[in-house]
Formats: sequence, structure tokens, C-alpha cells
Amino acid sequence: MSRHSRSFFPEKLPIITTFCILSLIGCVTTPTQHTEWLNHQQALLDITKFTTKGKVAFIDQEQRISANFVWKQDGNAVSLRITNFFGATLFKLDTIPKYAILTDHVGQSYVGTNASNLLQRLIGISLPVDAMSHWIKGLPEEKNKFQLSTDNRLEYLSENNSLSNPGWQVKYQSYDVATNRLLPAKIIMNQNHKKVCLVISNWKYTP
Repeated sequence: MSRHSRSFFPEKLPIITTFCILSLIGCVTTPTQHTEWLNHQQALLDITKFTTKGKVAFIDQEQRISANFVWKQDGNAVSLRITNFFGATLFKLDTIPKYAILTDHVGQSYVGTNASNLLQRLIGISLPVDAMSHWIKGLPEEKNKFQLSTDNRLEYLSENNSLSNPGWQVKYQSYDVATNRLLPAKIIMNQNHKKVCLVISNWKYTP
């Protein structure tokens, strides 16, 4: 409690009364915080067409791959290009719900109904592509558990999967200053022994 608050209450105020008053004071900020989060959510939902790029690391028990990425999204349509540090394309993934095309480094294309499964089967990389259409902007999906930071930005989320099939755990370590901390700058995703680190260097979007 601040010095000003201590001087406000009589020293002999009954403990239970003091507790009730403090509880009421604590509740005063809740509607404001809730409104700020709703406003932040809406600002992110309004961004439906954007491009973001940076560096990505895919890590599991068998491999560690570091690369550059470019993620383009227009509504539900996502295009993900992964390149090495010389600019050569390692693979490109284009997807809409229930349809995906993966093109490998030699130009061979493969089609599937699930982008994540296609990527895992052909490239050996685990990435929750569909969910990331929300997560990459700092938005949870409706089924996700999540917590906010003190400035009402998404700080952590988790998928509500079963104990035998644990979902992804996502931490937002920093937000991009160039977007006035609207959009993420560093995201770390974990699932079992798999880890994906995204360090975003640039956002381009239409508010």
C-alpha cells in the first residue's frame, strides 16, 4: 500500500473492514483492464492482411534448423517461405483451411488437407500453422488458456489438449516497438521436446 493510502485509513480501523475496503479498491481496475484487452484484441482482429519476417529456429531431439522466414497472411490464407541465410528457398507452404500446398527446395509440390501434418511428414518440422494465424499476431484462439502482461498484451497461452497429447505452450517474450508494442517481436513455442523460436524483425500491415 502506498504512503498516501496508509494516511487515508484510521490506524484503529477494524481489520475486516480494512480488508473489505482494500478488496473494493482492487476491483476498481478490473473493468478498465478488461476494456483495454478488448480494445487491443479488436485492433489485432482488424489486421487481416499483413506480412512479417525474421529468423526462426526449429529444435527437437534430432535436429536444430535455423533459417529466415517470411509469413504473409490475407484473411485465412497463409503463405510461409523458409530460406537459408544465403536467401535460397528451403520450402514454401501455401494454405487455406483444409487445403495446403508445400513446395520443396527443388520445386516439387505436394498437396494435403492439413498444413501441419504435410509439413511434418515431408520436411520433418513441427509447426502449428493453422493456430499460428492467430498466435503470430499475439491473439489466442477461443479454446486457448492464456494470461496477460501488466500492459494487457498476451504473455502466455496453452492449448487445452489431453495429458497424453499435450498441446503447444506459447510465450511472448517481447513486443515490437515500431508497432507501438501492438505486435509481437519474439515468440517461443514448446510442445513436448519440440521448440520453435521466432524473432520478428519487421511487420507490414494495413490497420
